[in-house]
Order: sequence, then structure tokens, then C-alpha cells
Amino acid sequence: MNYSVRFYIRYHTHYGQDLYLLGNLPALGNDMPQHARLMQWGNEEWWYTDIRLAPGKPFTLRYQYLLREGEEVIYEGAVREFVFIPGEHPDIVFLDTWNDAHRPENAWLTAPFSRVFYKRSPAAITAPLTATHIFRVQAPLLDSSKTVCLLGGSLSTGNWDTSNPLLLQYDEQGWFSIALNLSGEAAPMYYKYGIYDQDRQQFVQYETGSNRELHTTATTGRQVILHDGFLRIAPAPWKGAGVAVPVFSLRSPEGFGTGEFADLPAFAQWAQQKGLQLIQLLPVNDTIQTGTWKDSYPYAAISSFALHPQYIRLQDVGSLPASHPLQRQFDRLRQWLNEKETVDYEEVMSFKLAYLRALFKAEGHRLQTPEYRQWLAANEHWLLPYAVYCFLRDRYGTGDFAQWPGYNVYDATAVKQLAVADEDAAAAVQYHFFVQYHLHRQLAAASAAVHDCNVALKGDIAIGVARHSADTWMNPGHYYLDMQAGAPPDSFTSEGQNWGFPTYNWKHMRENGLEWWQQRLRHLSVYFDAFRIDHILGFFRIWQIPRDAIQGILGYFHPAVPVTPEEMGRRGIQFEESRYCLPYITDAILEELFGNYAGMMKEQLMHPLPDGRYQLLPAYSTQQKVAASALPETIKTILYNLIADVLFIKVSGDSKTLYHPRYDMAATRSFAALDAGSREALQALYHDYFYLRQESCWRREALDKLPLIKRATRMLICGEDLGMVPACVPGVMQAQGILSLEIERMPKSGNALFADISKAPYLSVLTPSTHDMSTLRGWWKENTSISRKYYQQQLQHTGPAPATATPELIREIISRHMASPAMWRIFQVQDLLAAEAPESTRNPDTERINIPAVASHYWRYRIPRNLPEMMSVR
Repeated sequence: MNYSVRFYIRYHTHYGQDLYLLGNLPALGNDMPQHARLMQWGNEEWWYTDIRLAPGKPFTLRYQYLLREGEEVIYEGAVREFVFIPGEHPDIVFLDTWNDAHRPENAWLTAPFSRVFYKRSPAAITAPLTATHIFRVQAPLLDSSKTVCLLGGSLSTGNWDTSNPLLLQYDEQGWFSIALNLSGEAAPMYYKYGIYDQDRQQFVQYETGSNRELHTTATTGRQVILHDGFLRIAPAPWKGAGVAVPVFSLRSPEGFGTGEFADLPAFAQWAQQKGLQLIQLLPVNDTIQTGTWKDSYPYAAISSFALHPQYIRLQDVGSLPASHPLQRQFDRLRQWLNEKETVDYEEVMSFKLAYLRALFKAEGHRLQTPEYRQWLAANEHWLLPYAVYCFLRDRYGTGDFAQWPGYNVYDATAVKQLAVADEDAAAAVQYHFFVQYHLHRQLAAASAAVHDCNVALKGDIAIGVARHSADTWMNPGHYYLDMQAGAPPDSFTSEGQNWGFPTYNWKHMRENGLEWWQQRLRHLSVYFDAFRIDHILGFFRIWQIPRDAIQGILGYFHPAVPVTPEEMGRRGIQFEESRYCLPYITDAILEELFGNYAGMMKEQLMHPLPDGRYQLLPAYSTQQKVAASALPETIKTILYNLIADVLFIKVSGDSKTLYHPRYDMAATRSFAALDAGSREALQALYHDYFYLRQESCWRREALDKLPLIKRATRMLICGEDLGMVPACVPGVMQAQGILSLEIERMPKSGNALFADISKAPYLSVLTPSTHDMSTLRGWWKENTSISRKYYQQQLQHTGPAPATATPELIREIISRHMASPAMWRIFQVQDLLAAEAPESTRNPDTERINIPAVASHYWRYRIPRNLPEMMSVR
């Protein structure tokens, strides 16, 4: 016999709006938004829907309401969870309160608060069969010595007697709840929640506002679950501070020339000592592609799940016999590497991988434990393909699977067969399992120890994956492999950035509800409490660069509303594809660039066009072809810039050819050669394309993606929203409760030189610098006129600015940030160390972690002191 489940949600809609219910049941769409259940309008206040379920075992129901208006969908701020036994009651009724995603209370319910700062032990709550109503409410930032209580005007709810209130228990889903039998009670019933001090056994206060009302009376066979939203007591906005550091930058006597996961607990002790509540890391995924220092780039992972062997602590895995050659050199090599100023990535990895292989040969057979088998089963969906990918990469000498003579097209059955039938493959696969298992154990243990210091751990999720990776091998349909992700020109580089990652085929990914992203975040949440989305603008639109280009300036936004020849005609632009889309090359330009060699360049590299211009020969027609040629580097650089001198990027679609204005087209020689009328018309088109026409498209794209990935995790989500920020981005992020990134020296509005950090939004992360920027000491010397204005305008000092950023000055800047209303302020470890004075004599250039303008940058910065030494500085 089936039983009935009815959902009510109090929400006042307008004409054209509909409510949907999305959940983990077939009747609720199986978590697929396109299959969410349309609800029925009850009256001005309520929407409802009914489903029927068969009796069964206990399970956790997860569901969330959606508001749809036209093509726009708005998700609630969180997913409700409730555990019940199907069929225990013939009728189940949920009475729900809409949760606005932008409310700060949602941020206070995330993992840093529930797992670390306000951690409390949940009770295994089982409602008695006689319970007719279950009251549930959420109370973030409530001290663990206090609980929520309930009082009402009936006998069952205490008759408003504050000396004996009904105490709620905290459950495993993060709600305070109580089950009551309200049989015989009349409706409406009035009640309120309050706070009760368990240590003092004393009622503290009622929640604010009018009494709550319950109009659903007790009925035989029915149980009513009230999700009453948040306790109506507004605590002072919580504010915290943290430190950002790459794991490889940590330094300890136990490490092996690089920071390791096992260093994080000691670093957390230092952070706690400094009054910090969070440690923010760079991505820690495996990036081994070339076996060279170029693999030090942490944002090009070969797996979005596998951890990097660089961060393993060898001696915690095991040790080799004293007579073994690797063991004999262990201590001496470790000391030599630890004494280096920076990470010697190739030496570190060469030894670690050799040592791990020797350990696996000696110790691998001991791995078959129940804990290991449980971990293996839970992670096999990514672990086996990753391990086989690594085996094939090593067998064929390249991670580019398109070059493999076999298995270049992923086939799950063939991969499993290879891992069993091929003796070498089987051994390699077990080895990679061995390494990943120990990395998992070490990071999980480090995370727990960090929590013991009352410090949260924040990860970093790269916007892209490496082109040659286990991810792209497994799911090529998720990506546009003929494209590259990057960024348009900005303050970092005038040529734009080309990251080399393939761009995402979001349409394909959405077909299964962004399951790959959700898996990625669920995996990350095993170790981290919060995470930073690298380049969150990519969820709105990505800067997409054709595969035959090198410079980011030859990219265009995707998705975007392109330009058509018909539109240009309506604007009075006499569009001619060869003139507007081919490099603009004339005799005068060639003489300017090549001088006396202009004639030779024309003869060897180009052919003339009828209008007096020149076109590059097919062998040199793209930047990638030029890069692959034997031309001198100076000539290549000139040709790169010539090839980029176009007005439009031509894109051939499925049905027709479309065009996108080249970024900063007014700076090209091609633009300068046009008549005044054409230039004016193109400028108007350019402004419309980049600043007006795309906003609704980009807003819709983000609202289709961000709420879906939020559903997968309780981690606090922060977005890196720097660069050319669309106007819709701040509103979408605030509405979704995603924290923005604010930097005083990178204002987001107007032509201001500095941002007003006293007005930073509460849902934001404020920082003086990121890993892509110079440190405060480095910035101070980069442009003395800027630092002088900062000294006078922001710090309100008179007189000349100091020539260097002294420890006193850095402490003043840190104090200004601490006073900001932002929820978080995160400081680079270099800036915090510089505030302590001992670092003031070091060259600030050595403190840079990354230089975005350098495409192949070596990521190797290490803090100058061992962690025990840092602890001794007060």
C-alpha cells in the first residue's frame, strides 16, 4: 500500500511565476532540474504538491524549492534533509518556509561553522510513533552551551512557562528539532522559539517578532514536519581572518624539500597563535604531465580528484631497509633540499616517486585492509581511470592520449580489462592506488588536526583541467578540445592570458545535472570546509581562444551574442571579411617592423593581395604555425603581433559564420587605417558587444550552473571574480550567497584608484594581495607614485611616503583590513611574515608565487623559516 507525502511552501508569487520541487526521488526529478516537479497554486500564501511512495527502509530525503519565471530559475538557499521511514505514517506533510539564498545565515551554516567554530555533537533523533508534529528550526552561531527551546500557548507546548521550556535537540542534518504529540490541541496554535542556557539551566530569551502560528491540527495516521526556517534572533555578523599559503611553500625539518600535508597541523598552530581562523591553499591535485618543473603549475591538474604525490610525507608511509640505496641518501638529500631557498621540483619529485615505488614493492601487499577496501570502493569511479591513464602516459611517454597507439578513446570495459589482464598495467594501477590512498590518509589526518586548532581549511578549485588529463580522456564530450580557455588583456598582461585548458561544453554537462562538478565538490568536501572557485567568471562566460592561437587577445567570450554581417550593415559598416578578419599588413607596416629586411619578409613569408595589402603564406597563417616554424624568435614575436592585428575573430558555426570584435580593436593598425565614420560605427558596436548585449545571457548561464554545484556541498563557497567583470556578476553572487573577492588596489567600480574597503559587502573575502600579485612589500616599490597616493589618500598620512613598506606600515594596512565589514579577510603568508620585521631585509621579488604574464612560470616559493622557528616569533 502506497502512502502520501504532501509538501507545502509559503510563498507569494506573481503572475508568470511557478514553483517547482526538486529532490532525490523519481517523483521529484531525481535531482535533475529539468525534471523537477511542478507544484500547484493553493492560494495567495501557499503552493503544494503531493507524491505517493511505497513503504521501505529509512532514507534521507533531500529536496529544494525552485522559482521559475520565463527562462530564469531561482533556487532556494539550501537543500533540506529529513530522515524518515516510508510507510511508518500513512500521511506525511511538510510545512516549509522559503529560504532566500542571499541570507548570511546560510553562510553561517556551512562547514567552517558547523564542523569547526560552532561544532556540536548531533543527537540520533527518532520521533516516537505517537508524535503528530516535528518542529525543526536552524540557529547558526549558537554557542554549544546553549540550545533552542519552544514555548507555546497550549498544554503540549508549556503554556508559555519559561521555567520549563521544551528543549530541542541538534540533529545530524543541522536542525534543532523536537517531536510532539499535539492530539486534542485546537487550531490555530501559537508558539515561539527561544534560547536556553544548558549550563545554567535557564531560559535566556525569546526570538523576536510576532508569534508563530500552526493551523494544521493532529490527525490520526498523519505526521507533520515543520521547517520553520531560522531562529529569529539576529547575532552580530561573524567576522574572521585567515592566511593563504601554497602547501609547497611550507617549510619544516621533516619535509623533503617542499611543504607537505603533514605540515598543515603545525601551521594551524601558528595560525591559531596569530588569532587566525582559516588556512587557504592552492589546488593540491596531481599535475604530472611532463616530468619537469613545468608540472609545478597547480592549476593544470591531470585529475580533478587525485592528489599530488609532491605533498606526501614519505616517512609516514614507511621506510626502506637501511641498506637500500634510497634510504642511505634519504637524510642527506632531505637536508640539502630543505636548505634551498626555493622548491627544487624536479629533484623532489624524482626522489619521492622512486622512493614510493620502492616502498610499494616492499609494503604494498600489506595494504589490503577493510579501511582501504572501503576507500577504494568509494573512489573507484575516478581512481581506476586515473591510475590507468598514468600507466599509459608512462608507457607511451606522453599524456596526450591522442598520440597513444591504443586506448586513445576511453572505454570503461577495456580499461578494467587492461588493469586485470596486463601484468604491468595491474602492477602500475595498484601502485597508484597505494600512493593515492596514503595521500588521502595524510590529508584527512591533517584536516582533522587543523580542526583541533579551531582553524578551518579552505581549498581551491581550478576553473579548468589540463588538456591532456584523465578527465578529458574519460569525458571528451564535456569539453571543447579545439578551444583554449584564458583571459582578455588586463593589468597583468597586454596580450591576454592563454591557460591552454579546453573550455567546457556546458550544454553536454547539464544533461546529467552537472554530476561531474557535483562529484568534484563532494570529493573536495572530505578534506576542506570552504573553497575558492578560481575564475568564477567562467560560470558566466569564458574567454575562449581558438586552438591555433597563442595570445589570449585572439579570443572571444563564450557564450556570447555574436555579430552578424547583417547587423554591421544596419549600423552602416561596410563589412568585408578579408579586410576585417585577416591581419592588416601593408608596406608601411612591414618597413616599420622589419626595416631593411621588409622586402625579404614579404618574399619569404607573404603574398600580395589585390588591394595592396599582404597575406601570410599558409605555413605562417596562425600563431601556432609560426611557433612551430624554424624562424628566429624575434621574427616570431613580430608575426604573433601581426596576426593579432585584426578587427574581428571569425567563428564558423554549425549553420553560419559569426564574428566577435577583437578585444581592444581600437588599438590595432587595422582600425587606425579606417575612415572616421567606420571607426565611430565600430566603436559603438564594440561598446554594445562588450558592455551591453551579453548581460542577460551571462546572468542566465550563471543561474543555470552555480545553484546546481551549490547543492552538492556544505562547504562555504568563495568566488575569485577579478578581471573584466560583467555587470551582472556582483548581483548574481550576492543573490546566491557566494562570497566575492575584494582587493583594495583592484577596485571594481568606476575609475577609482583604490576600493573603499570600509564598504566591502559582508558576503566577501577581502585581501591586500593574491598569489597572482606582488606582496605588499613588492607592490610598494613597483610604482612609487601609486604607493605615495595610497599613503596619503587611504592611510591619511601627511608628508613623504616611506621608500619601503616597513613592518609598521604593513601592520597598519592589515589593521585597516581587519576593520572592514567583510566576513573574511585573508592575508598572504608573506605579508604576515613581513609584518613581523625579520623579512624586511629580503628582496620582495623573491616572495612572488606567480607572475601571470609569464606563461611558463616556476611555482616554487618557500617561506624563509621552518615552522618551529615561526612559532617562536611572538
